[in-house]
Amino acid sequence: MSFSLRIRTLASETAVYGISTIVGRIINFLLVPLYVAFFAPGEYGVVVTMYTTITIINHLFQHGMESSYLKFASGKEGRARISEVFSTATWSLFVVSIGLSVLVLFLRSLVSGIIGIDAEWAYLFYYAIGFQTLDALALLPFSELRLQNKASRFALLKMVNIGLNVGLNVVLIIGLGWGIEAVFLSNLIAAGATFLMVLPTYFQLFRFRIQPGLWRELVWFGLPFVPSGLSYALVDRVNVIFVGRMDATQIRVLYEKTFDLSALIANSATTNAEYGQHMAGIFGAVWKLGVFMMLIAQMFRFAWQPFFLQHADDPDARPLFARIFSLFTAFSLLVVLGITFLIDDFVALPIAGGRPLIPEMYWPALYLVPIALLAYLFQGWYYHFTAGAYIERKTRYFVYCTFAGGALTLIANALLVPTYGMIAAAWATTAAYATMAIMLYVFVQRFFPVPYDWRGVALMVGWAGGLYGVWRALPIVQHWWAELVLLGIYLVGILTLRIVTVQSFRQFMPPARRT
Repeated sequence: MSFSLRIRTLASETAVYGISTIVGRIINFLLVPLYVAFFAPGEYGVVVTMYTTITIINHLFQHGMESSYLKFASGKEGRARISEVFSTATWSLFVVSIGLSVLVLFLRSLVSGIIGIDAEWAYLFYYAIGFQTLDALALLPFSELRLQNKASRFALLKMVNIGLNVGLNVVLIIGLGWGIEAVFLSNLIAAGATFLMVLPTYFQLFRFRIQPGLWRELVWFGLPFVPSGLSYALVDRVNVIFVGRMDATQIRVLYEKTFDLSALIANSATTNAEYGQHMAGIFGAVWKLGVFMMLIAQMFRFAWQPFFLQHADDPDARPLFARIFSLFTAFSLLVVLGITFLIDDFVALPIAGGRPLIPEMYWPALYLVPIALLAYLFQGWYYHFTAGAYIERKTRYFVYCTFAGGALTLIANALLVPTYGMIAAAWATTAAYATMAIMLYVFVQRFFPVPYDWRGVALMVGWAGGLYGVWRALPIVQHWWAELVLLGIYLVGILTLRIVTVQSFRQFMPPARRT
């Protein structure tokens, strides 16, 4: 296979993996209006807190075995002993998953208290641990599809899982009137169906034996990925747990005049956890609106990784990377401004029955959306700076950066959220992503210097910040038509200042075909 053909194959498979991931996240986001329409904020708070917890402990269930399998099952040697690798890795996943499941279920009441939900919801861990275990056991078959370059089948199975999950949510919640149990049961059934669909891989490769020496190699290779994954999960998700653990008295001090807490206050039996989960539900739903910038960052990552690997040896690679960074920042700031300006109109869009897309009780927290958007802009910066570390094979710096981000998130949330509430939780995540990006930039510039136009980036940020300030200060421009004018002014400004130019996009266009 020629070099160019291999590159095109890589690009096409990356597109399939990327599109399936992005579409899946968009579809899952569409469940948010369903949840907030049918569940009280406190109930939705339980959902987001439980899923946050499962996302974090997911890295323990997998214990780096996906990366280990991709390493040891690839190449001529790996393919020659594929059954041994698959079987040994499967046994490891099975034993660890069962052990952790038993431990979590035995301590479910304690874990519920730690994450700030009432013990009455502890039974939901049975559902959560069930689909977590099934997802762990489906991990290797999906990895095998990647090794076999079966990107289309990989994407199809992922989309079937998501479609089944969404469909069951709609049927159980709207059709049968179920409560939040529907969310977890839907995921459990979808995970079970997915596991059944990957069973042919087990029939083909699994054997009832384990190679102790190989297992030690798999574990030692995979374990270093666990702390990094845990840190990254903490940066992105742990904020909702700290919001859910806020004290009822402080919640009333901060939010009684802003949010409708009358139902909680009127009931003298309302627990501290119920107050916390009410705010966690509001925080989680509004933070989800940052998904638009997150999708931009994720799509950039899927396109960026094969791009910089393909062009790493180009004589003008580093100036090219710098220009891409400026273009990404310019476009991202446009997205941040656009969503910030128009989010009020978006959440008020009427859906079935004339109800708004997001109920009005959540609207007072929309001030968190720009902070969430900035967090994912910095995430995009972090993805961009990974290029030099990959090219120079110094990926250990990723661990340092994610550790720092995770530590900052925990410390900032623990110190500030009990006093300042949701705004502190939001800025803690944004500060963590910014720290990760800046640290990685400093590390990588030492061995892979790129001539970034920081003056131009600063001008763009200042120009966008100034327009945001005008929008905040002048209610007269807080209408969709005026907001579109402001976005046009932003574009005119960065083009006039020649921070980026229309011509700068030409180098990324495919060359014209000769006739």
